Amino acid sequence: MLIGAATACMAVGGASVASAANVTWFGPSAASTSNVSMATGTAYTSNFGVAFTTGTSGTYSMGWLNIGLNTSAVTTGTGSFQVSLRNTTNSTSYSAVSGTTLYAADTISFSMPTSTATNFSLNLSPADFPNISSYVMSGTTPYSLILNSAIPNPTFGLQRTTGYANGTTNDFYTVSDGFVALDTFRNNGANYTNNGSSFPTLSIAFGTAVPEPSTLALAAIAGLVGLAAVARRR
Repeated sequence: MLIGAATACMAVGGASVASAANVTWFGPSAASTSNVSMATGTAYTSNFGVAFTTGTSGTYSMGWLNIGLNTSAVTTGTGSFQVSLRNTTNSTSYSAVSGTTLYAADTISFSMPTSTATNFSLNLSPADFPNISSYVMSGTTPYSLILNSAIPNPTFGLQRTTGYANGTTNDFYTVSDGFVALDTFRNNGANYTNNGSSFPTLSIAFGTAVPEPSTLALAAIAGLVGLAAVARRR
């Protein structure tokens, strides 16, 4: 599937509901300030990634995924990368990186915008990353979400926010529902830094989509109308 831009949605009462509010379980809290070339090589250890711990209130499945990219010098054609959900090597802050256990993976293909050095976002709904979105994450468990190239030499960049001090990066992710940020890493090396005094966050965000109250009300009304129709036929 070729992605341009996707909008998260979910089904309520058997009907497709487009009006939904995104709840961010994990994502950067500030706008990106730069970008970095996507890691070369197709091995999972040639990666950019984040590590996190899920909340305590049950199980979790991603309802949306947002990846911030940059065109770099390429303005035509398509790009692709693989996104994978894996275990972590440990659950220690600024130490956890992607482990050897693969839980789910999807290949994302997309069309490039038409100008150089342009930021753009892939707003992915469950249909765009079906394997990961259908995977059920356990509560209070560390996971890693990584991006690695689907081709040997990718030509696009991943957005990031630079300038944070060492040991503070986790504080600059927005988390909710008990999720905890553990680490940001590159090429499976813990505590990613782009220079000695700048430790970035990455433009990787995910969470769940919940219907707006008005949408729920409409769905409930539609359900009651359907039940009344059935009762009349009987």
